Amino acid sequence: MKREMKTIQGVETLALEAPDADTAVVFFHGYGANMHDLFPLWELWHRNQFNWYFPNGLQSLPMGHYEGRAWFSIDIAGLERAIKEGRQREMAGYIPPELDATLGQLEVFLMDIMKKHKKLILGGFSQGAMCASHLAMKDSFAVDGLILLSGNLLAEEKFPKAARSIPFYQAHGTQDPILDMEGARALERKLQSMNFQGKLSTFPGGHEIPPQVVKEVSSFLDQFSG
Repeated sequence: MKREMKTIQGVETLALEAPDADTAVVFFHGYGANMHDLFPLWELWHRNQFNWYFPNGLQSLPMGHYEGRAWFSIDIAGLERAIKEGRQREMAGYIPPELDATLGQLEVFLMDIMKKHKKLILGGFSQGAMCASHLAMKDSFAVDGLILLSGNLLAEEKFPKAARSIPFYQAHGTQDPILDMEGARALERKLQSMNFQGKLSTFPGGHEIPPQVVKEVSSFLDQFSG
């Protein structure tokens, strides 16, 4: 498989494509990372019949020695204050000002990718997982599987009343200081109420992707092989 940089509908993307693959796996990184952050995971989840796409966040975040990216802005001061005070932020009622524009551009991005694929698996970490959860509800393309790592229920009022039932895998650390377990459980309940098929897997850790989760994601992807 050949690694290359692409711009798809205005979205910078690190891609791995094989000429005969008909399934696309698209993974959205978290706040402050970039398209290179999750890219190494494809080797741990390697399936020759998958094409892999790791898009760059639409917002630039200067991080000193490298350029971080984001899908939407967050209240950094509020987050730091909440962590210091030992409380969690409630995300279900929060609607980032850039959310609609971000999801709109990513919808066009995914529609372009689906021109040459029969199946689509969406995934993401943290902020990327929250974007993926909303994109899975779009009716302009069919999502076949959803992978949500260390995300929360975000902007609940933006979810439709009904959506296609698809399998999902969700994981969250029980000591996550950034996005709390209750927000993860709220996302699980929301998906299950819409007849999505899956459940939350927890691990004793923080805002991370531990070996347990890497293994479970690999097992989840097995159902899309062959």
